[in-house]
Amino acid sequence: MSLFSRRSGAGWPGLAVIGLLLTSLAMTARAEPSEADACELVESTAKAVIAEIRDNRDAVEAEPKTLLEIVDRLLLPHVDSERMTRLVLGRYYRQASAAEREQFTEEFQRLLVRTYAGPLSELGDQEIRIIGTKPGGADDELVVESEVSGGDLGTVPVAYRMAPVDGAWKSYDVMVDGISLVNNYRGSFAQKIQRDGIDGLIRTLREQNEDVWG
Repeated sequence: MSLFSRRSGAGWPGLAVIGLLLTSLAMTARAEPSEADACELVESTAKAVIAEIRDNRDAVEAEPKTLLEIVDRLLLPHVDSERMTRLVLGRYYRQASAAEREQFTEEFQRLLVRTYAGPLSELGDQEIRIIGTKPGGADDELVVESEVSGGDLGTVPVAYRMAPVDGAWKSYDVMVDGISLVNNYRGSFAQKIQRDGIDGLIRTLREQNEDVWG
């Protein structure tokens, strides 16, 4: 079993919809992206991801890496990887060298792709409904609140934490049933770093990713 397999408990059944999550939202560059832009892009990107998976269902079933490639291509470019890395590593971010931060970010992105690929493959007729927005932790941050419904899980609340990067909204965390993706990984990673150091964490992630990506 992967060291970082998802936890049991409230919220993590919602991982089946996290594939909608870090859809995050590339925008055409503009100086001040608006709240309306963020809401529209969360919704439209989520629908586009679902549609692409449906259109390529046969290919996905025949070759699982097809799904990994879809997730990698459509979702990961729109994640604020630098901010997410800082938050996930917490106090250990300052201890890491520039090379270690870069290596961790690369392997963590691949982990996210693996994490979302499985749940995405199970999507059926789910729909996403935007509820609205609320202020984030900083003046330039925003939380887009939504609900995902139509599957076996019923209606699941999903909130996207976002910030502008070069005039575009990008996502750096997602909360499903109030459970933060960043906080969940931060706890697992901190335990690993305490035992084996940052290099040990990077090595473990790389080995697990290679088992899937080859």
